[in-house]
Amino acid sequence: MSSTTNSSASSPFASPSAPPTTYATLSFHRQNVIRLLNFPQDLAAALEAVILASWPPGLESQGPFGQSYEYKVKGSPFGHFRSQQHVGSVRLLRDVLAFLYSRRWELVAPVLCSRRYTAKDSLIFRQVAAVGAALPPVEWLSLAPAGTDKLRVVYDAPGVRLCGTESDQDHLGVLILSLKKVLQESDYFDKRDWSHDSFVFDLKGRPWQSRGEASVKMRVMLMRLLETMETHGWRLYTAFVHRTGTDELRMLDTWYFVRERGGTGKSDS
Repeated sequence: MSSTTNSSASSPFASPSAPPTTYATLSFHRQNVIRLLNFPQDLAAALEAVILASWPPGLESQGPFGQSYEYKVKGSPFGHFRSQQHVGSVRLLRDVLAFLYSRRWELVAPVLCSRRYTAKDSLIFRQVAAVGAALPPVEWLSLAPAGTDKLRVVYDAPGVRLCGTESDQDHLGVLILSLKKVLQESDYFDKRDWSHDSFVFDLKGRPWQSRGEASVKMRVMLMRLLETMETHGWRLYTAFVHRTGTDELRMLDTWYFVRERGGTGKSDS
């Protein structure tokens, strides 16, 4: 279920007067490889610091690969992993997206361009602002469906607690309470907890493996979640697959949201 970024002139993050753009791709290979194609050389080199700061196991190697530039990290952020590596991989890719955004590269679309069952989405970017200009500053949040019945909320910001229970005393707590209400009203909520510095909802009925009428109910719930995110000022930036699947099991998208800093969403109240 890969989604595309809204790049119409009405987008709050797109410039209708932008000059002709250059396209580039970011792709994920095997269990631990990131490749950049057609990005400026200095940008590809600068990504090293982002990866090292975001992925504690560190780098195994880096260098040219054909016409691309490749980073191979230690561990397996794009393979089959337990919960801790799942959260770590989400944070790694969130920080890569944020870095590219800060350099005026915005995602156009995730695409699946391989029929191999182990294939992951490739991300197509374009430079959308004039030289010297900047895209509006944003903060990032991820919703990560996992297994057959879990939904993780991954968010880091100064002052946000990394453990405890949901509360109406901070903007993350307000959002968590709103998402919980949607899941309760949709008859999916089972329990919730903090795990690996993320907030985890356990869901009833294994929605990520549903069929027939149950799959319709699951999609209604997804739309409600998106509506709730919007009321809190969060816009879906993209959703894509970055994990290796099997011939019997398709991996799930991770959803990445952005919100303009100083926005007026409900969570800022």
